[in-house]
Amino acid sequence: MRTSTIKLFVILNVILFLIVGCNNGNKESVVNEFSIYLVQNLSTTEAMSKKLNDLPLEAIPVLIDKEIKTYNWTEHEFTMKEGISLEGKLEGKVPSSGQPFVVVVGNERIYLGIFWSHLSSLFNPDRDIPRISSNWLKGSDNDMYKIRSEKIQDPRDNTKIFEAFKGLGKVINY
Repeated sequence: MRTSTIKLFVILNVILFLIVGCNNGNKESVVNEFSIYLVQNLSTTEAMSKKLNDLPLEAIPVLIDKEIKTYNWTEHEFTMKEGISLEGKLEGKVPSSGQPFVVVVGNERIYLGIFWSHLSSLFNPDRDIPRISSNWLKGSDNDMYKIRSEKIQDPRDNTKIFEAFKGLGKVINY
């Protein structure tokens, strides 16, 4: 009887140790997580008229920190890892009027931006919103993207974004 009580005690301690260890690991990875989610079913103008936390986002991010090779902090440019193409991931998802997205660190929404095509014949009236421009064509060799912003209070300079990339060892030129 005493042996089975000791075995039960040891098993419960091991299970408790595993649960606590797994939870601590998850907290650390969420802090360093950077992602970009597309906004669902809203134009850029509609997205800009809503509060950031009220925007409906797609369930799966279009870009995650594991796909980014480096982030140049002073220029707000990022490079993609070899074999990963942002154009390929966004093929067919960027209309001529642009596609709004939200930058997220951990579970916190940081700012609203827009994917914009250089091929668009539409004038981009939304100069107050950070944008990533490209041709959004599958097979593009481009691996560097610049997040442009002309706002006086630049949302790209958020310390949570900096800490996430720094913690992952991906931030350069800061």
